[in-house]
Amino acid sequence: MLQLEDFQSARDVIAPVLEPTDLQFSASLSEMCGHRLWLKPENLQKTGAFKIRGAYCCLSQLSEQDAKQGVVTASSGNHGAALAHAAALLNIESLVVMPEDAPESKISAVLGYGGEVRLHGRYADERKARAREIARQEDMMYIDSTGDEGVIAGHGTIALDILREKPDVDFIVGPVGGGGLMAGVSRAAGLICPEVRTVAVEPEGSSCMYASVQAGHPVEVQVDTVADGLRTMKPGGVPFEYIDACVDAFHQVSEALIIDAVLLLLQRAKLLVEPSGAVSLAGVLDGAVPGEGRDVAVVLTGGNADLSQVADYIGRGLQCFNSDMIGL
Repeated sequence: MLQLEDFQSARDVIAPVLEPTDLQFSASLSEMCGHRLWLKPENLQKTGAFKIRGAYCCLSQLSEQDAKQGVVTASSGNHGAALAHAAALLNIESLVVMPEDAPESKISAVLGYGGEVRLHGRYADERKARAREIARQEDMMYIDSTGDEGVIAGHGTIALDILREKPDVDFIVGPVGGGGLMAGVSRAAGLICPEVRTVAVEPEGSSCMYASVQAGHPVEVQVDTVADGLRTMKPGGVPFEYIDACVDAFHQVSEALIIDAVLLLLQRAKLLVEPSGAVSLAGVLDGAVPGEGRDVAVVLTGGNADLSQVADYIGRGLQCFNSDMIGL
């Protein structure tokens, strides 16, 4: 497994390409959940998500020969945009396999950063199989969005950031789909401060990681969730091993709670966060952190929301969401 020096090296490598995402304390959200809530707004990163951390870390480790081959990956959007951006910075050709129903905004982002896009399937497993096939057929380097240890090391630097800013934090909460984020965050946090508890939050309609941990090995589940970045039917072996060993607790949230969290962040924190990125807040509001009065860091992973979808949420929220909860 990765060691502390691996995460520290990753932080040094990616530092030049990161935007500052300092912790933001939210008094109103703290009052709602009964804890002191600190938001880690990775939606403010370049490319709009935390994924630039893992993508740049991973590509910077390629040999000259591997880099010349170009890279191919599978992504619902955020990892693809990050990989395309990192590849452009490092003068590497990139190709991203995205879902057939990917929002136009996410496709445009990959293209805008210089990557090629090919559409295939709807779920992560389908995209990854196609990306591996392209890698074989076109002699490219396949980069796994969750299972590459360079990616995991880059993502784990989020824990280093949080614990540098707030070394007395009690809980770090983040979303889990394929598992690359929480694999890195839980491992790094445990190495720096074993007393810190990590909580992985999943949509009820896409909870393959919790099901896998319960089974003791990766298992496949049916997937149906608005959180498109977390639509993973079966976790890969590498992130599963990290999460099984390092994550302290899991929590599942409903679709309604995820949408509530998106709207809360818009209104109370003035942050546009996509459903996948708001899952962590939904979990905290739903009791993922036990007790009360704890210092909790909530990782908001991405802000590349489909604006028409958000407008629909707002419209429905005005009509039927709990006005006490979302403040409308």
